[in-house]
Amino acid sequence: KRCSMELGGKNAIAVMGDADVALAVEGALWGAFGTSGQRCTASSRLIVDRSALGAFTEALLAQTAKLRIGDGLDESVHIGPLINGPQRDRVHGYTKVGVAEGATLLTGGDFAGGGGLEDGFFYQPTIFTEVSPGMRIAQEEIFGPTTAVIPVDGLDAAIAAANGTSYGLSLSLYTNDLRTAFRAIAELQ
Repeated sequence: KRCSMELGGKNAIAVMGDADVALAVEGALWGAFGTSGQRCTASSRLIVDRSALGAFTEALLAQTAKLRIGDGLDESVHIGPLINGPQRDRVHGYTKVGVAEGATLLTGGDFAGGGGLEDGFFYQPTIFTEVSPGMRIAQEEIFGPTTAVIPVDGLDAAIAAANGTSYGLSLSLYTNDLRTAFRAIAELQ
């Protein structure tokens, strides 16, 4: 019988040096933090070419600071609560793992409180930088508002990083080079 099974995801957004950084950041914000990162296609890996890394990281940090945390039914809110306390604790555990592994915690990394948030399972949008592809935060599904920026040098390294996990499911590629896009389609697993 034919079947399709979804057994976990460690999805990525790959940003090449020629990409429209503003567009890539917009995609990364929704990909990483939409639905509080609690969906099978959440983008918990941001694979970024070093030539775009500074501009991308700066813009991502600035846009993340504008995100509003609160009641998920409020249309002005960008990040709602996690499903329950144990999941919030699990997400926080991965923050500790990332720090222990040597990744740089750029923003977030703790429970969100104040303004009524203490009555729910809210977690700050969390971004790690200087993440290597083998770190646990780049390998294991976190299922929360956490993403890891993985710097790479060129398309070959981006493809290797994208393919370097036992989980797949989805990848978005930001480039203005059609040849790069077609090569990625052929080589991504």
